[in-house]
Amino acid sequence: MERENEEASLRPNERIHKILLSTPAHFVGEFDRPDLLLSHAWPPIYTGRGRWTKYGEDSLNRTALVLAFRTPPPPEPAPGGIVPNYEGAGEGVASALSVLFGKRFDSHGPFEMSGSFGLPDLSAFATPCLPHLRHNDGKPRGDRAIPLNLSEVSRIESLLLGPNQDPRFSAFHSAAKFYRRALATVEIDAESAYLNLITAGEIVSNSQKLTDEATLDSEVRAVLEHIAKEMPDGLKTANFLRGRLRGIKRRFVSAITAMVDDSFFNHREVQSHWGALRRSDFEKRLGAAYDLRSRFVHSGYPFGGWITAHMGKFEVQVGRPVVPDKEMAKVLAMAPLFSGLERVIRYVLLTLAAELGAVVEVKSEAQPEKGVD
Repeated sequence: MERENEEASLRPNERIHKILLSTPAHFVGEFDRPDLLLSHAWPPIYTGRGRWTKYGEDSLNRTALVLAFRTPPPPEPAPGGIVPNYEGAGEGVASALSVLFGKRFDSHGPFEMSGSFGLPDLSAFATPCLPHLRHNDGKPRGDRAIPLNLSEVSRIESLLLGPNQDPRFSAFHSAAKFYRRALATVEIDAESAYLNLITAGEIVSNSQKLTDEATLDSEVRAVLEHIAKEMPDGLKTANFLRGRLRGIKRRFVSAITAMVDDSFFNHREVQSHWGALRRSDFEKRLGAAYDLRSRFVHSGYPFGGWITAHMGKFEVQVGRPVVPDKEMAKVLAMAPLFSGLERVIRYVLLTLAAELGAVVEVKSEAQPEKGVD
């Protein structure tokens, strides 16, 4: 038996695949299941790359991780056959981890896949990022504060392993990818990052069942009720208008508002209550975020500098932006900053994950910060 083991092939196993992931945040522990492993990968000691693991205020800090997983046996080789490629699993798992922990995760590609060796892209390890941002730092998030331990991945185990026939399952993973991309790009392309958050929110909102009335605001409903009661053939006219007015923006606002409970507002990540999102004007701010995306798509009006100003210190604008377009100034003043919208989207993604069976609440969450809304 010993002789047989010595002569076993050193080539990669066709059923076992290994992908390199990383995050700027400091993680401990590992997640180990028969068909999926998340564990640490260590840099060479004598190459000067040890700074990757010397966690502190270093812009090049990285926790390198190995994602290893087992798949069913591949089909027998045949002329014209396609070699299975599971590289997308790296982005899928990285995205789910980003949502769970509220941290940036990057997928660098495989170094073993489908019986072949691979060469991961290591450029991110030489690219600095801002270590003080909440999605980069080494502290649990303010709400749903999952400890930065890979064993906590068990909370979303059902979303990573095994089939799930619920149509919201694919919605979660699609939205999670846009959320992860937002975290990865905000420091270099703030507008695209903000749009990615809006897109993630749209996917989540479309996965929710809403009543017809929930997709119309109170003022519109009042007008439609008046038309139905006062106009000749008013009910038919009101129903016609109701169908036309039921828009994507309103669905986005209504669905997300319904998925954000009081715990979100009680567990702030900013020190000053006047710089935080509040329940009282939450719907208006979500609507402004959607308007900001629409204005950028239609006019290309740049806004990245405004939504990343004081990033991490505030969630909303604390003054009125001075820009030539007065309407744009109003939208910018009301729209959440990137840090505020990012926290909202992570929260609703975790709410959706909980609906799919994940465990997202943490008993040891930070107590609400004092302050008067």
